[in-house]
Amino acid sequence: MDMKQCRVCQQKTINHFIERFKPDAKVEKEFVTKANTIIDNHLLNNAPEMATQLHRLGKEMFHCEHLYYSEKMFANDLLLQHYDYWKEQVNKSSDPFFAAAKLAVSGNIIDYGAHSVPDDIIKEVHTLQQKTLGIDQTSLLAERINKADNILYLGDNAGEIVFDKLFIETINHPGVTFVVRGKPIINDVVKADAMHVEMHNVCQVMDNGYDAPSTIIDKCSPEFRHAFDTADLIISKGQGNLEGLMDLKNDKIFFMLMAKCEPIAEKLGVHKGDLVVTTIK
Repeated sequence: MDMKQCRVCQQKTINHFIERFKPDAKVEKEFVTKANTIIDNHLLNNAPEMATQLHRLGKEMFHCEHLYYSEKMFANDLLLQHYDYWKEQVNKSSDPFFAAAKLAVSGNIIDYGAHSVPDDIIKEVHTLQQKTLGIDQTSLLAERINKADNILYLGDNAGEIVFDKLFIETINHPGVTFVVRGKPIINDVVKADAMHVEMHNVCQVMDNGYDAPSTIIDKCSPEFRHAFDTADLIISKGQGNLEGLMDLKNDKIFFMLMAKCEPIAEKLGVHKGDLVVTTIK
């Protein structure tokens, strides 16, 4: 994957921080210099680590632990307001599993790291329901869920977590554990978000012990690594988790996401903006 194309997203993040926090000229110059150094040092490494270091820098220089707190709360509350409607749509569908899975994938549009959040989230979710999946392995996923004793569900973004909860409710499997980030990063889910949407009422919840907007196995906690290694099935939500796990080529991992950039779309063999449910071998 051409990491140089990742620079565009990270430059947008730099500009967003400057516009949001409005630092004085000295702080702005220092932040931009350090941020560009982070980008340059990670261009041959991986995008999630680049984003992790960049947002850690933002937290430090702008004295803010929750850089996207207001956006996260807005997205969580907005989707919760529409929860009953979407639950009804899923339940009356001819294929509730597919309907809930597609809705969960559609929620992946709420990604401030990829700068993909539409002005009208609900309208965009409705639009995405009319799209055909770019890769559709939902039937295989359903089969694997039925055979699994324990399932690890790797969460991604706030707001999106509401549709994850609905999907997990629809699965109705006793062995699901929902995984959040270890600390706040972008608008990714942490335990507070899981509590806010009452995820604990439908499954177990744990954090992965690390603050990347991804799942980087060797940086995560021993507890998470054990859960990952012993899970019968792993459902990985979002492009960030894909970027951290796709090279494992482990067929017990199902990726559910929107392809938000050309490098990832090309890697998957789909178009930018396509919704995907797939394994990678």
